[in-house]
Amino acid sequence: MRIGDRKLFQDRAALWGIAFALPALGYIALFQLYPILFSFYISLHDYDLLSEPVYVGFRHFAALPGDRAFMNSLWVTVAYVVYTVVPVLLMSFMMAWALTLLRRSRGLFQTLLFFPSVMPIVSVALVWKLMFNFNGPVNDVASLVAGGPLPWLNNSTYAPAALIIMSWWHAASYYMIIFLAGFLAIPRDLYEAAELDGARGFQTLRYITLPSMKPTIVLAVVLATVNGLKTFAFQKIVTDGGPAGATEILTLLIYRTSFSYLDMGRASAYSVVLFGGILLISLAQLWFLRERNG
Repeated sequence: MRIGDRKLFQDRAALWGIAFALPALGYIALFQLYPILFSFYISLHDYDLLSEPVYVGFRHFAALPGDRAFMNSLWVTVAYVVYTVVPVLLMSFMMAWALTLLRRSRGLFQTLLFFPSVMPIVSVALVWKLMFNFNGPVNDVASLVAGGPLPWLNNSTYAPAALIIMSWWHAASYYMIIFLAGFLAIPRDLYEAAELDGARGFQTLRYITLPSMKPTIVLAVVLATVNGLKTFAFQKIVTDGGPAGATEILTLLIYRTSFSYLDMGRASAYSVVLFGGILLISLAQLWFLRERNG
């Protein structure tokens, strides 16, 4: 093929590539980029969906430090993410590691353990709400351990714990699959060489498994944090943010402020802060984990 023909072929291939990418780029621009920019625009206005937006500048952002509902929701969100993400990642890591040790029926156990993640989240929330009912099966166990039933969904101390337990059960299997894929991608030759050198147990985990799993760990940590910050269904269905705002995370506050109070400007300011927080936390985690792991 001559140089001119080769260049023409490359130009045509590039044009075809752009043509095939345009629908996806259009979707991203229309349904992701535009809503983000429009949300920031509305956050600079007073807007109730019924009248024209009135420009107020950064008044909504300046009022956030004194907004008791926002500060409470921010604290509830941070506590939920911390107490959910760390245990879930540890449990999913151990589950995936246990599956790698199986020589038979790995597929069966993998399917059974992954089952919670494929169930509809609304159905999961409704079933767990019944389980945490005052006369539900969870309190049957609590009566044996604590000497009586506990007000899981009606107490500001127990309600956040109930939602965290639900999240453990629902999310651990999802990240288990991610960790399992990372485990299975590690060449067996590394373990065989380490065994010949006398490495055992914790040494193998520290010097072979964890370094080889760095990309998988980074992915799981970022995904778990982002998903924790975006959660909504459990809090809405099970407790509706109660009791006394003990489970009102930011996404639920945004929903309530926008569609119950029709204060779209303030709700958009909350959304912008949440989006910025997710972006900064994700970038910080990626930087920290990559720097820490070399």
